[in-house]
Amino acid sequence: MKAVSFVLVALSALLVVPSASAKDFGPGDLRVCNSTRCVAIVNREVLPGLGRFYYSGPSPTRVARPALGAPYYELRFRNGYVTGIVATRRLDRFLSYGVYLGRFARDRWYAVPRRLSEELRVLTAGLRPLHVTRAALKKSR
Repeated sequence: MKAVSFVLVALSALLVVPSASAKDFGPGDLRVCNSTRCVAIVNREVLPGLGRFYYSGPSPTRVARPALGAPYYELRFRNGYVTGIVATRRLDRFLSYGVYLGRFARDRWYAVPRRLSEELRVLTAGLRPLHVTRAALKKSR
């Protein structure tokens, strides 16, 4: 009987894993922030692309590191965990702070999908940016 229970639990876990790997973001699950304020990402046209960027789809393209002093914002989950930063005036480069280590490497910058970059620029229009420092770069894991 224990063997049957174990098999059922193992099969259940296998069925759950694919849905967990294709994380769907809901409105407000991720926010773009400066040092004092956050704005929720709620655009339902952008959210599926955000999920693909973070968790599935083709591997993100690596890009050059922005210059020290470049503007950036943090990307935070609802619980306050900072997933990484988006930088440059176009907000087109992402540095992971430890989100999904199987997808993003430490100290590597990735191209932000164009549509997401556009949405982030709209959302941050009223926010004062932070500026890339060595300390911000060291937070990459």
